[in-house]
Amino acid sequence: GINILIVGLLQQTTTTALQLPSSTEITRRTAVSNLIASSTAAVASSSLIYPQSAMADELTVSSNAITLNSQNKKAFPLASFGLQIYNDDTAYKLTLTALEVGYRNFFASVLAGNQKGFARAIKDSGIPRDELYICGSVLSNRVNGEEAAYKKTAQGCLENMQAFSAGKIDKLDMIMLDYPGPNDESVRGQWKAFEEMKTNNLVDDLAVSNFSPAQLDAILVNPSATKPTVNQLPFSVAFHPRDILEYNAKRGVHVQSWSPLSRVLGRYGTDLASIGKNYGKSAAQVGLRWIVQSGASFCTQSKSKSHFEEDLKVFDFELTSEEMKRIAQLAA
Repeated sequence: GINILIVGLLQQTTTTALQLPSSTEITRRTAVSNLIASSTAAVASSSLIYPQSAMADELTVSSNAITLNSQNKKAFPLASFGLQIYNDDTAYKLTLTALEVGYRNFFASVLAGNQKGFARAIKDSGIPRDELYICGSVLSNRVNGEEAAYKKTAQGCLENMQAFSAGKIDKLDMIMLDYPGPNDESVRGQWKAFEEMKTNNLVDDLAVSNFSPAQLDAILVNPSATKPTVNQLPFSVAFHPRDILEYNAKRGVHVQSWSPLSRVLGRYGTDLASIGKNYGKSAAQVGLRWIVQSGASFCTQSKSKSHFEEDLKVFDFELTSEEMKRIAQLAA
């Protein structure tokens, strides 16, 4: 299970991989759904038809990790631990727990406010840095215009590196925009700062969150631009709008869910548990496995070691096509 956490940092946008109260989450999801719906016509007009379990051609699936479109030699694990809003000491302890049970992909968002605690845990764990995939984030969506967005994002990149230096982390595997800027010019300013960070060898992969097709295209309209590797979005058994995977796959972008179990277990837990009995798996594990088999990955969180372990054990069974369809129809 995942905890519901309140984020009061933004007035018009909401957090990435940080859970919100139910009433707020409905508004958040509606907003993302509207973004998708607004561009459905553009996707539908293509002569290509993408399957429900859509993955970009550039994405090569292994058992529990993929190669992103950047062709980074370091694989991207499909299960990620996303830190939530708590102090550095709590972040330190939970990071060590996640490492102990086997997590190797970490999303340490600036919004959580505990990157230093996370970084210290990475250092103290003794696990070689090249075995870990670490993603930071930048919040720069409230400034308008290319130059202002560039400066704000560049400042955010620097702040990430300063925070992670607490654990002697001097290079990230990924940096993610928590939200797109208010217009195309702002998005391009954000991306310019990210590309400079990559040029300066401070990060390998660039990613986005909560981007619509049009916002992705604000970057991709430039043929020489670095392609986003990941788009972190709400995607789950309870919320999977048509085309959410397809519009990203069409652009070679992998979808990572920031809300993999939100509103799932309370509504559909009985159905998922029934399917899970066939494999000796819990309702949560079936819900996460459905995400993976649909062609996405997930960023989960917990304060319980047993839940950490449970969420990671979804790569040793496979749902049938009939079960996948049945699960997809639960929220119809």
